[in-house]
Amino acid sequence: MVTTPSAAERSALPAALRRPAAIVVVVAALVFTVLAVRYAGDSMSGRLDGRLQALVSLWTGDSERTWRDATLIGNPLPVIVLATLLTGICLALRRWRIAILAIVGPGLTGVATTLLKPAIGRTIDGGLAYPSGHTGGATSLGLVTALLVISLVRPGPRAGAALLAAGALVAGTGMAIALVAGDIHYPTDTVGGFCTAVAMVLGSALVIEWAAERRARRRRLGERGGS
Repeated sequence: MVTTPSAAERSALPAALRRPAAIVVVVAALVFTVLAVRYAGDSMSGRLDGRLQALVSLWTGDSERTWRDATLIGNPLPVIVLATLLTGICLALRRWRIAILAIVGPGLTGVATTLLKPAIGRTIDGGLAYPSGHTGGATSLGLVTALLVISLVRPGPRAGAALLAAGALVAGTGMAIALVAGDIHYPTDTVGGFCTAVAMVLGSALVIEWAAERRARRRRLGERGGS
């Protein structure tokens, strides 16, 4: 027997997490902007980059080639494939709004990082660097996966927030470490990519919920007017 998901299960973002999510979107946008202004047109690592690179080097050692290989999962094609797979899982589980988010979130993140790089103009070894598209892609997938888990498990607000943060941090930080260890990006590039994904995915989830609630209100008003 197929059951219809409840209102809470249909949500892309639980009601209790929407206000905190809106605050996080604003903070992510501010952090992104501060770093973008600071490193616009730059081609060198800053003081913060140097400190973070030293920390990453202590943890990862000198296996640069291995870490470069690990970053391949953040390439556009793997991200598209994983996003499509995630969308299929959401559809099979009847999580329609998260299925939409699985397409829109990573998609907008990819578009944003691609368009913002030439506008900001930071480079590393001659290539555009800020924000990191690889970090953005990985983070966006982590966020959508976390929201799917939250929809299935339905934890309390604090546990839900922790799951959402864990999804973003595990995926985003893992990719960021690989990129920095592989000498592909400056650390602050990865922070910019992380912030882009957070703003795009959570912002999209908020818009999806707003549109769904507006549609539901119109339906209710129509039913009242017809009665």
